[in-house]
Amino acid sequence: MNSGDGHSARWAPLGRALLDYHRGAIHSTFIVHSDLWDDEPTAVEEYYRPDHIPIPELELEALSLCRGRVLDLGAGAGRHALELQTSGHDVTAVDISRDAVAVMRERGVRDARCGDLDAVRGELFDTILLLMHGIGLVGTLPGLTEFLVRAHDFLDADGRIVCDSADLTVILPSLLDTGEQTDAGSARYPGEVEFRLTYGTLDGQPYPWLFVDARTLERFARASGFEFAIGGRGGRGAYVAVLSRGK
Repeated sequence: MNSGDGHSARWAPLGRALLDYHRGAIHSTFIVHSDLWDDEPTAVEEYYRPDHIPIPELELEALSLCRGRVLDLGAGAGRHALELQTSGHDVTAVDISRDAVAVMRERGVRDARCGDLDAVRGELFDTILLLMHGIGLVGTLPGLTEFLVRAHDFLDADGRIVCDSADLTVILPSLLDTGEQTDAGSARYPGEVEFRLTYGTLDGQPYPWLFVDARTLERFARASGFEFAIGGRGGRGAYVAVLSRGK
């Protein structure tokens, strides 16, 4: 989860799409390219999340699990941060895209910052929130370990991570034949995907993304000093997890 120029370039198409939607291009789409399935034209509205569209139930369950001061990491257009603000939480919303941060500020997010964990270095939170499969930002299983170890430095003694993800093999059973779910080794974990975004003439750079099944996330969480609990389950292998700092 690095905030360098190469990483921000990955998200430039989505950030620009969110800003254009915010300024009135409400029927715009961007394209998600993947190395596992066909290109997906996607309505920007699905990521902007205008106020008139209800937040999905599983995400509402995740928001209800947030405690105290919240770091919304990979906050996008800020819909979750706004919901938490309305509920009385002190929220810091962070996103790698400057355009997304501009949208959040204009929508009313009081503390919106550009970057990643480095943008809140030295600060402590009660909850780190990663929604819309946001834990996928870690990219790979080794990246998951790196993030979980580092997250301790940003959490209060009884802090927690609230995130959602999905078991990709439920959606694509053929992935079960591609490798083993191991910590390291030559086999590719079935939830590791390479994505690329395009929006109009704007081409983003490829980036890795991780869909991690609950059993694997639990194993990695416990190895990194977190307790693990399921906070809710949805369709197609989706779930919410709560990772609490061990006592």
